[in-house]
Amino acid sequence: MTNTGGENNESVFHGFQERTVLGDRSMISNPLVSIVIPVYNVENYLRQCMDCVVNQTYENLEIVCVNDGSPDRSIDILREYELQDKRVKVIEIENQGLSGARNVGTSHSTGEYLIYLDSDDWMDVEAVETALRAAVDQDADIVLWNYDKEYVNSSQHVTVFSELSLFRGEDFNWLHQRLVGLTGPQLSHPEQCDSISTAWGKLYRMSIIKQHDIKFVDTKIIGTEDLLFNAEVFNHCKIAVALPNHFNHYRKSNVSSLTKNFKPEFFDQSLELQRRLRIVGAEKDYLSQSLSNRTALSLIGLGLRVVSSKGSFVEKCGRIRKIISTSSYVSAFKKLDTKYMPMHWRVFFFCAKHKLSLSLSCLLIVMRKIVTRH
Repeated sequence: MTNTGGENNESVFHGFQERTVLGDRSMISNPLVSIVIPVYNVENYLRQCMDCVVNQTYENLEIVCVNDGSPDRSIDILREYELQDKRVKVIEIENQGLSGARNVGTSHSTGEYLIYLDSDDWMDVEAVETALRAAVDQDADIVLWNYDKEYVNSSQHVTVFSELSLFRGEDFNWLHQRLVGLTGPQLSHPEQCDSISTAWGKLYRMSIIKQHDIKFVDTKIIGTEDLLFNAEVFNHCKIAVALPNHFNHYRKSNVSSLTKNFKPEFFDQSLELQRRLRIVGAEKDYLSQSLSNRTALSLIGLGLRVVSSKGSFVEKCGRIRKIISTSSYVSAFKKLDTKYMPMHWRVFFFCAKHKLSLSLSCLLIVMRKIVTRH
């Protein structure tokens, strides 16, 4: 496999030794596609999200909107769409968070295929039709595509898939590995470790999720829910299709989530996520190095949270020292191959490996300034 640079320095992977390109066959069925939209406090963005869904070029949809105890006017907007379009199904629940709302939406979905969409984001109107055609043509369990980051005054392409591609057998194992963590030449862009871990930007075969009772775990337990969910889904998939289209639009109006204030529980959540990922990947030998690298690279997000938190520089250095001295991180840093990394990342992980918390903290402060420029 080869790994080349993409637009805006985002990763692109393509060029398998053996590649199957999708054919031009028309869809031979008209399967129901469920779109699950968890809704909380998004009245300013919700109409754009709902409009993109009800106006999809593929019409056999079940649009499951879960109002997660939202205190704003979101429920009124949802009811408007429910009255206007019989495909819209509105469910009201007490606040459970994103994971809980997605799980409720999934349990009420009856489609053959499933798409998740966050209510402050949107997707192109041809997204469902294009993804479904690929799934039907290739009998795929999952279809993935690119997305755009939407800032207040600009957009940024995130190009992960540069061409239409089919993954099966060893190629699918490679994709699963790429989802869980970067290895080899992929480590040239360690900041892109999560570029395909989102629940949105994918079309799933519903039966895999329901037959194996795969659910999102609350972020209060593991910090971030999408990766663990997808790692488990991929355990039960055999065929995937990647589309080169930038269908999803991920709103980044606020400061990057990497820079939210650090709380002590974030580190514990990270350790719990790592533990659960190891359980999910225990029977997949090819995931071993990916899981280890995932632990090492998680220092980037944790570190940015630390330096963005309240407290003195000395206190922040102490928090960084605690992370890099934890046994799982010590082990991961030792196994991390940095030869493919640019020099600044080599320096960063050299500092981590040798527990140079002061230098590491200074590097993270510089990184934070770069991340928050938008």
